[in-house]
Amino acid sequence: MKTRPSDAIGTGQEIALAMARHFPRQDWVAELAERSGRTRDTVEWHLQQEMTPPAEIGEAAAAMRAANPASNENDEPERGGELMTEDDLPFSGLPGNLGKLHRD
Repeated sequence: MKTRPSDAIGTGQEIALAMARHFPRQDWVAELAERSGRTRDTVEWHLQQEMTPPAEIGEAAAAMRAANPASNENDEPERGGELMTEDDLPFSGLPGNLGKLHRD
């Protein structure tokens, strides 16, 4: 499926963020690699860059989003997937995987 240039999302990082929001908890990278005709390693590398990826990757991402409209991109998070608040963020200087401590 050919997409219009206006359907392009932007840089690799912008595509990664948009796709992660559009396809939560799914391995969308595998389908993106297959649709673009690129290897998964190549697609993952381009998704980490602050530059425009090859047209095939941008077009494949736009086609995937168009083929699977997300109904809950802006809805409330699912139960158990609540967004972090300021109180949940780790303190400065601590590893990022440490969250707020709870009393037992």
